[in-house]
Amino acid sequence: MKNIPQIDSWRSGLFTEFDIVTALGESGVALGELFACDMLRSAQRPADAGGLVRFELSPSARASLAIMHDLWRHADLPLRVAKQALSNWPQIAVSVSRIVDFEPEACEDNGASWEPTHADPFQFFGPFAEESLPVAAVDEYIDLIDERFLLWRKPKHGSHGIAAAIHASQNRLLLDPQDTAAQADFLDAAAFLRRPAEYELIWLGSTRDGLFRPTPAASSPCTPERLPTATLMAEAGNAATLATNYRSKRSVNISLAARVMKRRALGLNVR
Repeated sequence: MKNIPQIDSWRSGLFTEFDIVTALGESGVALGELFACDMLRSAQRPADAGGLVRFELSPSARASLAIMHDLWRHADLPLRVAKQALSNWPQIAVSVSRIVDFEPEACEDNGASWEPTHADPFQFFGPFAEESLPVAAVDEYIDLIDERFLLWRKPKHGSHGIAAAIHASQNRLLLDPQDTAAQADFLDAAAFLRRPAEYELIWLGSTRDGLFRPTPAASSPCTPERLPTATLMAEAGNAATLATNYRSKRSVNISLAARVMKRRALGLNVR
């Protein structure tokens, strides 16, 4: 069944409840708990003259919503815990949204509105990209390890830089298809997509008694580049080896979750 496009909502950032349930591919009844969460309640705006209530969601808020939904549905993480984790680590949603709602650096530098442009360097939102396929060199993940520890995995090389390089070379080729330097730049940037993924591993914290307990790094201005030691997270034992030695692990592709949400919102097929 084809999705009903909500293009105006995505561009304006103002969503009705129907827009949100359509984008997440579920019914309003099934998402009752999600609509009761603090994030959506704080985003709710007063009803208009026609009695229609809308939610104001920035690109990072939309990414957070998609991530929360997937952690809830596919990792069985309580919504409250998922929301707490993303609130303590807002850079996760920002990182994902920079690819899903990609804007070239020039647009970011001139103080333009946060409304997304039509730039789509990875062609995630074309009519023929129906398959929900992961892209190893671009996608970010949150792992729930041993039903307790949360780990964020993101590509080391910087997906936004690759997207910007592809976009810039594509624009140059539109002006001059015979531009050999632009052709070379495009191929160099696209080559990153074929490389095996190398991840930066960032411990987010743990969940216990229905609460999220962030690592000390969550409140620091800089994201840590290495896993915390046992001193920072003694309850995890040898935290540096927990990423590869565990009893259970559930991995959620948070980039794919946000892409699928946007495709549905734009009325594009998702399989």
